[in-house]
Amino acid sequence: MKTKEKKKSFELPSDEPKWLFEKRLSALISYEKEPLPNRVSHLWKYSDPSWFEFNSNNGSIVSSEKLKPVFALDNEATEKGVVLIELSDAFRNEKYNDLILKYFSQLTAKCPNKFAYFNEAIWSSGYFLYVPKNVKIEKPITVRLLFNQLSSLEAVRILILLEEGSSLNLIDEMSSPEDSKRLLNTVTEIFLEKESRLSYANLQLHSKQTISHLFQRAEIKNNAELTNVIVALGGKISKADLGTDLCGTHAGVTTYGIVLGDGVQKFDHHTTLEHNAPYTKSDLNFRVALKDTSRSAYTGNLKISHEAVKSDAHQENRNLLLSSDAKAESIPELEILTNDVTRCNHGVTVGQIDKDQVFYLMSRGLSQKEAEQVIIEGFVEPTISRIPEESLREDIMLKIKNKLGVL
Repeated sequence: MKTKEKKKSFELPSDEPKWLFEKRLSALISYEKEPLPNRVSHLWKYSDPSWFEFNSNNGSIVSSEKLKPVFALDNEATEKGVVLIELSDAFRNEKYNDLILKYFSQLTAKCPNKFAYFNEAIWSSGYFLYVPKNVKIEKPITVRLLFNQLSSLEAVRILILLEEGSSLNLIDEMSSPEDSKRLLNTVTEIFLEKESRLSYANLQLHSKQTISHLFQRAEIKNNAELTNVIVALGGKISKADLGTDLCGTHAGVTTYGIVLGDGVQKFDHHTTLEHNAPYTKSDLNFRVALKDTSRSAYTGNLKISHEAVKSDAHQENRNLLLSSDAKAESIPELEILTNDVTRCNHGVTVGQIDKDQVFYLMSRGLSQKEAEQVIIEGFVEPTISRIPEESLREDIMLKIKNKLGVL
């Protein structure tokens, strides 16, 4: 460790398995050795890494509370063997040792970075979700994480595992009170074994004083499918680094992104979709609406390897600007190493709100604010309507309406 100051800033848990404590210590050493990312790199072109760094300048203090997720799952899921518990409890339960050792940190190890190292060293909150072989749960499971402390750093770790032939709908909601000022570091690892199905929604509803960094990685095996829904409505600065490895034949991922910004909010989303097996499929639809001086950056990296013949890939990012001072950046990148693909394309649009549409709606009795709200709802509806779970569609639209009510 480099400085005494950092040693005093936080302590590693001492009541965990020895191997986990050693893993934390190793990660902490790696974190302190690893320099901040270079702004020249593609991933950090639109965000200053120092915004997410643990230091006294941004008011970072480690949370003194142990955040407890609130789980909502019915008896059917529990009776069928679905496990949803705090991650720290999973580490202390011998029943899950083999699973934890096999999967935990396997995806972050493939793409080491300073912020993942930090999370691995100090995480204190999070959960472990496990769905046994061939178990199918229709009713959505909800996890809510409410960050109550007004000023602190929180590191959250999430591990999701679906065994062969299983299926689940999961809604993951993170929020904080409007007067809270915090730095949040979240790492999520998702493993889908063959022929499993996961619909996963991450809803970010933080206060406008919160700075958050999300690092998500997913590994998808043969004939497995992930529906990944990312909704970002809150926060002062929000960055999400989302990566998916389609490593099994006929593996698929569909990504839906919805971002609404106002004031001085900043959003930065980066996706990496890797086709590493034949007949894999990816579809990405990202919609962004911005007002005032808010900012959004989307960068999408699509890779199709030599082995990924007959792959089908599509990316679409549309941006709607409701003021002349709002700004959106979009950079898609394609890396295709085989000449035998079914489809590989992308589309990007950035445009101002149609004043004629606003005028027409106002002529029908709506105020300018109401007219803009109707246009935004219509703009995001094509993306929301494609989300397979009806209750999730309704929940997302309700949250969007709530935000639009204060824009």
